Amino acid sequence: MRTIQKRIKRIALVVAMLFLLPMASFSQERVGTNNAKITIKGTSNIHDWIMTSEKGSCSTSFAYDASGNPTAINNLNFIINVTTLKSEKGSTMDNNAYKAMAAEKYPAIKFVSNSGTVKANGGGSYTITAPGKLTISSGTKDVTLVATGKMNADKSIKVDGSYKLNTTDYNVKAISIMLGAIKTSPDVTILYSLTMKPE
Repeated sequence: MRTIQKRIKRIALVVAMLFLLPMASFSQERVGTNNAKITIKGTSNIHDWIMTSEKGSCSTSFAYDASGNPTAINNLNFIINVTTLKSEKGSTMDNNAYKAMAAEKYPAIKFVSNSGTVKANGGGSYTITAPGKLTISSGTKDVTLVATGKMNADKSIKVDGSYKLNTTDYNVKAISIMLGAIKTSPDVTILYSLTMKPE
């Protein structure tokens, strides 16, 4: 009888710990920014090209353990207006890029993630992994973004990362200039840099 009672107590203790652990060890805080920097790098049959914007908007919730270290993210939403992207090649390149992305019909680039992980690397550095959906023009794909996060003294978090993609996967046409004399490659790299602060 005593053996059975001990087993019941142990089971009850384990169940209690499973319920109490998430409540006791984690807190959440909503953070965001309206000036995320996005850089798109590509190439063509003539030269490389770059388009940049610092008007991206991003918000998410960071979960923290009892020591104040981030452990996860939830409900991440990123959006940037296509026409805020500008190139070093001038308005001809810009307007052709907007046309290729059908910006009038699909004005924004979006990334949405329900949840992601944050792994400590030491020295206040973290690896952030966020599976989600990336939408460019009329295409939406399941992707996983991996970035480096750095906790600042004011508790803001700086995030830097990059992602390579093929524009044809998103129904984006090649940028064509001078009646096709200059034509871009479908392979591009998107770099993102942002510092998120408590909202």
